[in-house]
Amino acid sequence: MEINQKIQRMKSITSFKVVIILFLLLFSQYTLLGAQTITLSGNNLTIKSAFAEIEKQTDMSIDYDESVINLHQKISTSIQGKSLEETMNILLKGTGCSFVVKNNHIVISVNAKETGKSLTVTGVITDEHGDPVIGVNVIEKGTTNGCISDMDGRYSLDVQPNSILQVSYIGYISREIRVNNQKVINVQLREDTQNLEEVVVVGYGTQRRKDLTGAVSSINASEIQSRSVPSVAGSLQGKLSGVMIQETGGDLTGRFQFSVRGTGSVTGSNNPLLIVDGVPLFNDDLSTLNTKDVVSIDVLKDASASAIYGSRASNGVVIITTKRGQSGKPVVSFSMDLGFENIAKRYEVLTTDQQRLLFVEAFKNTNRNPAVYENVNDPVWQIDTDWQKEGTRTGVRQNYNLSVQGGSENNKYAVSGSFSRRLGTMKNSDLNEFFLRANNDISIGEKVKIASSISGAHQRQNKLSNDAWGSGAYQRLISSHSYLPAYDETGDFFAVSSAADPYFGENSNPLINQLMNVNKESSSRMMGSIKIDYNILKELTFTVNAGTDLGFINGYQYLPVYQYGRYTRTEGSTTNTSRETINWVTEATLQYSKKWGRHSLSALIGASAQQHVEKRTSTTGTGTIDNSLDQLSNQTNFTATGTSVTSALASTFVRLNYSFNDRYLFTGTVRRDGSSKFGPDKRYGIFPSISGAWRMSEEAFLRDVDFLTNLKLRVGYGLTGNQNIGDFAYVTRAGASPYIWGNSMVVGNSSVNMGNPKLQWESAQQFNVGIDASFLDSRLSLVLDYYDKRSKDLLIQTPVPYIAAVSENPYVNLGSVQNRGVEIGINSNNISTKKFSWTTGFNISFNKNKVLDIGTNALGEPLQIPGENISLPNDFANLTKKGHPVGAFYMYQFDGIWQKNEVDEAALFGAVPGDPKFVDRNNSKSLDTGDKDFVGSPLPTYFGGFTNTFSYGPFSLNIFFNFAGGNKIYHAMRNLNARAVPFNQQLAEIADFWTENNPSNTIPRPSQGGNTTFLATRVSTNYLEDGKYLRLKNVSLSYALPKSLLTKLNISDATVSVNGANLVTFTKYTGLDPEASSTTSLLSGGIDYTPYPSTRFYSFSLQLSF
Repeated sequence: MEINQKIQRMKSITSFKVVIILFLLLFSQYTLLGAQTITLSGNNLTIKSAFAEIEKQTDMSIDYDESVINLHQKISTSIQGKSLEETMNILLKGTGCSFVVKNNHIVISVNAKETGKSLTVTGVITDEHGDPVIGVNVIEKGTTNGCISDMDGRYSLDVQPNSILQVSYIGYISREIRVNNQKVINVQLREDTQNLEEVVVVGYGTQRRKDLTGAVSSINASEIQSRSVPSVAGSLQGKLSGVMIQETGGDLTGRFQFSVRGTGSVTGSNNPLLIVDGVPLFNDDLSTLNTKDVVSIDVLKDASASAIYGSRASNGVVIITTKRGQSGKPVVSFSMDLGFENIAKRYEVLTTDQQRLLFVEAFKNTNRNPAVYENVNDPVWQIDTDWQKEGTRTGVRQNYNLSVQGGSENNKYAVSGSFSRRLGTMKNSDLNEFFLRANNDISIGEKVKIASSISGAHQRQNKLSNDAWGSGAYQRLISSHSYLPAYDETGDFFAVSSAADPYFGENSNPLINQLMNVNKESSSRMMGSIKIDYNILKELTFTVNAGTDLGFINGYQYLPVYQYGRYTRTEGSTTNTSRETINWVTEATLQYSKKWGRHSLSALIGASAQQHVEKRTSTTGTGTIDNSLDQLSNQTNFTATGTSVTSALASTFVRLNYSFNDRYLFTGTVRRDGSSKFGPDKRYGIFPSISGAWRMSEEAFLRDVDFLTNLKLRVGYGLTGNQNIGDFAYVTRAGASPYIWGNSMVVGNSSVNMGNPKLQWESAQQFNVGIDASFLDSRLSLVLDYYDKRSKDLLIQTPVPYIAAVSENPYVNLGSVQNRGVEIGINSNNISTKKFSWTTGFNISFNKNKVLDIGTNALGEPLQIPGENISLPNDFANLTKKGHPVGAFYMYQFDGIWQKNEVDEAALFGAVPGDPKFVDRNNSKSLDTGDKDFVGSPLPTYFGGFTNTFSYGPFSLNIFFNFAGGNKIYHAMRNLNARAVPFNQQLAEIADFWTENNPSNTIPRPSQGGNTTFLATRVSTNYLEDGKYLRLKNVSLSYALPKSLLTKLNISDATVSVNGANLVTFTKYTGLDPEASSTTSLLSGGIDYTPYPSTRFYSFSLQLSF
């Protein structure tokens, strides 16, 4: 209640003060301007010198075309104390020109009534490939006379015989062509590979790219949709420097890990802030956003760009903009994607006979009777089931999208709908998705603009359990012995009835749980926003923005009753879960923009209030013995949990942009945030930033450098924050606590955590210096950035002794982390002819992560935070410690296999020849924790991507690679299935196990229990692998159907494409996917428990426009 009241008061008071102050400033300025008079005197006064004097006296800019007015004409009349209008009329008398005032600009143009005989000029506007360009602006320079090219690129315009045509279109280099009495002028436009006038979306507005002082990476619609990927996050992979996106597995909706400029937190969140159409989101699930609706994505990377979002910007800001309507007749577009996919890679396991031999050797080494396994005539050894084949299939993807956009200048609309169906490669997994979006832009006179957006998404999914040690769906397909049949003679599931040899160990049928268990999830999401711009004055705009994001997720899980051999479930179990999220935000801003002479100023001030409500429930019932009674109401025993949490954020912010002579640029921002996640004394934080840029190419000493098109130096420094922790960690909370009362178990309440009222924001100080350069008429462009980001006051959960009697470790602010790196982005237009073109895009980022300080424990010793324990060895693989990366790998170093000539030394370690050997770091002659060492990082030190696009006539070929390296992956599957322990099916590499006659130095001797098995199971570098990879991520070949054919069918554009994704991966990693990471904890990165396997995908696409 307190935070909500403060939000409301802050909104009202701040908005009122802002409006009054800026209105008074503007009113006083306009009053002064209106009171000014103009005086011109001198014997040699010309129109040109008079214009220059007027600019000095009025702070206004005069725009003119030298071809339509004689600037050297003498002025014989002196002007004393005249108004602006009177002065301009005197100067232009007899010149055939007139003037208008537009936004502090005096625009000179030719009087239509005084022009001579006009000339009709016609022509065709084409691109570099000879294809017509639709919607090109053709204007007679110095006038408002113009037209737009039609569907065939044709235009017709009545102009003066000696006038100049200005030809311009977004994405192409503008041209000026003198008419010279020509009646036919055909124009070819060349694509602008780095359009300096490109508009980039930044916080609470837009900026021209050439005016940016911060580090911003962008991707447009054509790049987003150049690949057939089911999610927005997938379309960004490898495309943006400094932005690391890993598809780490999950279910069919995908699971992606975002990282902008490294890992800046320890136990908090590393996800960037997501903003869709101006609405900041708490829910960062991008799978509910239709890729076909996205027109651009801008990533604010450094503090100077992102500090306007304050406490949530330390991990970067991702701004997603969806398609808006364009004026003109309705344009209907339809697209269709059909494809199939198979698992990109599978594990090679031992054959049944190899597994039998492993049993024989293991039982001999552990003094067990191997007789059953030595009987090669037993029919069981003739069975060789391929469980991976039995549990998987060829997947199918379908996507259909229909959109309509159009409208008038004052009312534009864009509406789209989409349906997607995916049949997963794992049996009993599928996904259906429905998307709907409507965007509308309305202008009411010249004062008011209203932009609204509403979208809905619905997903229905059959899910499988993955990423779980020993019980993940795909992992079970590898772990079950191959000498078990999948089905019996009746076609039902086969299961053994005895645990006696040869059915020792993991002999369950993995298909029973995979195909019988029911795990359904239904999610719905609706996002909406409305923005109203009111132009109080020409330079002053008041904006109100309100948005909401509603999410509803319902889960249903049923574990059925069954009995197959010795594997039974006597009671069914039903679990119903629900999650409801409500996010709303209201914002008010006042923006002032003014240009005078060579100066440009823009100021923004605003206030924001946001609230997030999240409710969760989970109810489990057991007791049914009939699978037809599978609902919660059919059960007899119940357990339930539920939570409801509300958090809020109240903010004020200001930004100032100034430029001089379009050459020296300055940006300053300050934001003050108040969050309910922290205690009353630590609730508010201030986050400032400052940056500047110098467009060196505009200086006189570089203007004559012919090959240089643009050169800009950027420098910035700022402070951003991170509040991504659980709600109300600053207070001590109570929870259910069972205890004995008399002879009964009762449930009471006790503390579940230790509250910390001094808890406050994580903060990140970031320095950035960058260079933007383009050469050879923008055919080659370069963006280079160096950054140093230091996160401090980290939100860390510190371990406490068991005697503290709380289930949650408390949060404290402690320590700091540094990310330092270099980002390089290069784009080139290699070849450009009428029929053929070749462009290349390349980006690479280098990042070094290091914990600078993480505090001390209660004994004053340097704090060390271990990662999650891996179940079988019951030990951790990650450790976070000062001087090392976050979640660095810390384990025993595998040193080969003890050999026959090392019997005595091996005995000191409790080992025998054939057992695994580890480095004795502390020379203790025994295996202990002192032998562990830091052996690598789960965080890539470099990553990037490169694209080549070739076009020949109507054909276009796009080839995209992405890559990463410098990191390690702990292959947990091998920790279970590559130990030479036959309890479960072992991988094919185990066939080369150690024997006296085969002294392998990589695979230990087989064992089943005992010290050999213990040693083979240790968390060690034996299972730590190089995560470096280069992947052919996508190849797309498209063909644009000829216009002559389409005209007959009333189709404006049609393109057919064939696509391939994840075609080839070059890597030394032996797992299914070098991007796989099964844990979400930042402290336990790089652990691969085998998630939902990645796929190789082929598709056919069709795009039509009417």
